[in-house]
Amino acid sequence: MKKGLKIFLKFILIIIVLAIIYFLVIYIQAASLNGVNPKVMEYNQQLKKELKAQGYSANYYVTSGKRWKWHNDLLVYFGSGAVKKSQHLHGNAIDIMVLDINKDGKSNTEDVDIVYHILDTKIIKDKGGIGTYYKKSNNFFDRQMVHFDCRGRRARWRR
Repeated sequence: MKKGLKIFLKFILIIIVLAIIYFLVIYIQAASLNGVNPKVMEYNQQLKKELKAQGYSANYYVTSGKRWKWHNDLLVYFGSGAVKKSQHLHGNAIDIMVLDINKDGKSNTEDVDIVYHILDTKIIKDKGGIGTYYKKSNNFFDRQMVHFDCRGRRARWRR
């Protein structure tokens, strides 16, 4: 094999490995609950308990907790729905991916509506923010995402 091709292939391999490391670091950091405000952690536990008390499944997982500034800046830049002064920067927010909460075999906006309603009326009330992303989106990840935080005042969006 020619020397130039070998160098090129090594370069591509290094880029791929760095990209994998980058995304693993972001995923591990963002999806962990390290550095998340205990109040938001409490809201998360209350949500699980209330879902079960109402006969639903707590079938969701955390996709984002506390974020590094550079990570948040990238999300803002690429139009993910993140904002520059995100509550995630201070560990005051959690994003969750809602799956089949009502046990009907589908993950859809009905499940998101259940979670949103419980957070709004039973848990967060006027003590924080709740947001959803693109209810009519064909993108599963946008449609099933719910944000909640402990900002100390009422904030709602896209529901």
